[in-house]
Amino acid sequence: MTDNLLKELKQNIFYRAKIFIENLQEFAPFGAKLIEGDIKDVVYSDDAEIVDSTKGIKILQDNFSEEIKNKIIEAGAIAFDVTANFKNGDGISEKRDALCLKISSDGENWSDEYFPYMIIDGECVWK
Repeated sequence: MTDNLLKELKQNIFYRAKIFIENLQEFAPFGAKLIEGDIKDVVYSDDAEIVDSTKGIKILQDNFSEEIKNKIIEAGAIAFDVTANFKNGDGISEKRDALCLKISSDGENWSDEYFPYMIIDGECVWK
């Protein structure tokens, strides 16, 4: 798998997250997977009115891991909304909204990356 394909997978996640953030101000966990070079969107849903994010993340991660190990997909990515501490320009820690991106191409190791964002004039701006 090439770095360009992983980059495309991440871009897909950011594009969708931006839409959710701008339109809903929050979102349930969702994902995307790479199948033979194509990106397929994946959502977890259950019949509950409120989605249990922890449950949704685990289900997506477990399913993607299994599919990667069985060579059904090449990689999986999961995105969810978090609030975390980040240092501002002055080095002071402050709570910020962020996108957490979990990604794996081997089904065993999942990297977690955090991307803070702000809503400015109704638009999601990654900081």
